[in-house]
Amino acid sequence: MFKKIKKENKDGANIRKRLTIEDLIPGDHIYVRRRGLIYSHHGIYAGERTVINFKGEDKEKRDPTIILTEIESFLKGGKLRRRNYQKRLPHFESLRIARENLSKKGYSLPFNNCEHFASYCATGKKRSAQVRNVVGGIAAITLAVTGAVVQKMITKKRKINL
Repeated sequence: MFKKIKKENKDGANIRKRLTIEDLIPGDHIYVRRRGLIYSHHGIYAGERTVINFKGEDKEKRDPTIILTEIESFLKGGKLRRRNYQKRLPHFESLRIARENLSKKGYSLPFNNCEHFASYCATGKKRSAQVRNVVGGIAAITLAVTGAVVQKMITKKRKINL
């Protein structure tokens, strides 16, 4: 799903090239990893070194609004990445949707975060791999703890019956 741009050296072998702002097309879903890979911040590249994204005061957590941001502010020194889709809307349509949502609020970490917004603009579907991974992790921990408790109860019951 995530592809790096490939280039060929003079021998014809593929080499990977770091994605740059010049490689972007307006309407691209872009993101940058934050806090040591704990989460990623997502937006839609709007051209002219700007990004449409959820941004709020106090580290993007207080009253986020969909705004137009300079790309340097969006990246905050992080590595630029692009989300590639097998099926997506045309770039001009993604950009139109993003622009229509400027100034809107309604941020919700599990249901309407920056990744939901960018994936909706790019595909017409709100999705967040980050939320899905967290929910899956919580479910796995819950199952493991439940299994351990049930096993302990069964073991205790067997000792009583002996």
